[in-house]
Amino acid sequence: MVTEVGHFADRASADAAYQELLQEGFSRDNISVMGPGREGERGLPPRDTVTTGGAATVGIIEGLLLGAVAMLIPGFGPVVAVGPVAAALTGVVTGGITGLVIGGIAGALIHAGVAEDTARYYEDRLRHGGILMLVRTDEQRGSEARRTLERHGADVRGSGVGA
Repeated sequence: MVTEVGHFADRASADAAYQELLQEGFSRDNISVMGPGREGERGLPPRDTVTTGGAATVGIIEGLLLGAVAMLIPGFGPVVAVGPVAAALTGVVTGGITGLVIGGIAGALIHAGVAEDTARYYEDRLRHGGILMLVRTDEQRGSEARRTLERHGADVRGSGVGA
């Protein structure tokens, strides 16, 4: 198994990538999404809403994270997440991941199969905003997932780490 990771500067690009990954047959159960949250609140921080015909629209990523309660990650701050990485983050927050030397976002990414230096890089990227997306898949489909993330503008660096 490999974990492909991409950082999106904006939610619209992340939405498009997520939708395409589903269309390509990747399971929702193997796609994780996380972004900066607001302490004690649900979902992502507000942003300029897009209106279509007078109605505000919520993107796929916002919809996914709408019900997610922000977890306070030591040394990072509030984060919202869905998918397998959410369980790893919960373990980091509660101390449930044993043997993990590195905490925070990087620790959760390492637990998800991302190399330490790459995990630290993405933790820093997320600290400045945006959306982080992880796709856990078999080695045969890893490059397909990576190309999809890249096609939609993700910063993809050092992904494809097996675990």
